[in-house]
Amino acid sequence: MRKLLLTLTAGVMFVLLTSAFASASKGYNEIDAAGTKALMENTDALVVFPLSPIEFDNRHIEGSVNIVMDMLQYDLPEDKERALVFYCLGIKCVASWRAAEKAVELGYTNVYAFREGIPGWEKAGYPLVTVKPLPDVEVAKITTVELAAMLENDDVVLVDINLKDDARKFHIDHAKRVHIPLDELNASVSQLPHEKKIVVICLKGKRAPTAVKYLIGQGYEDVVMVEGGVQRWVMEGRPVKRVG
Repeated sequence: MRKLLLTLTAGVMFVLLTSAFASASKGYNEIDAAGTKALMENTDALVVFPLSPIEFDNRHIEGSVNIVMDMLQYDLPEDKERALVFYCLGIKCVASWRAAEKAVELGYTNVYAFREGIPGWEKAGYPLVTVKPLPDVEVAKITTVELAAMLENDDVVLVDINLKDDARKFHIDHAKRVHIPLDELNASVSQLPHEKKIVVICLKGKRAPTAVKYLIGQGYEDVVMVEGGVQRWVMEGRPVKRVG
């Protein structure tokens, strides 16, 4: 860290010192948009989006890279002292700090979580990049009550797009469920039949719209999402399976 600070101008040092908040117990720092931009412009910091390629291609910080959570241990740089900044979809998105924690576990010593993510970057007036925009379509939604009825009576496929760690904690144990994390959906979409209704479920209902839009863009016509996700299903006392 000392070597990094010596390379920065006094102004940049001030930005970093006033925007990075220590999370000492976790081993990483929190940083804001200005601090992230300063690192990108004045150091060799690697800014990482740890969610799916679908979300990355839709909108990401210019100059950042996409390394999904399960690939961090393989694709992060060899230099353990290199500054790493992780960001995702905003303050409620857990991937930024989860990725930061994982990097610390892997031995990286200069790790930041930019928790405000894309909304914070956009609010600061900094550029975002779109490679493959998601279709601008309305996302159809169903309730958990409707989902329970569909699983009982209809010929549907329930696509659980949760991260592997979250799916292991609890998931709907049903023969009509398939687990395809959103991180892998672009590579595994051919597994899903076009002739059946596709029901997408995530943890809280936040990432499912992305999956629905992507599937519609891939030619799937009957796709809906579950409002409130698995979390609402659990809160209503419906059965789930826990692994580990």
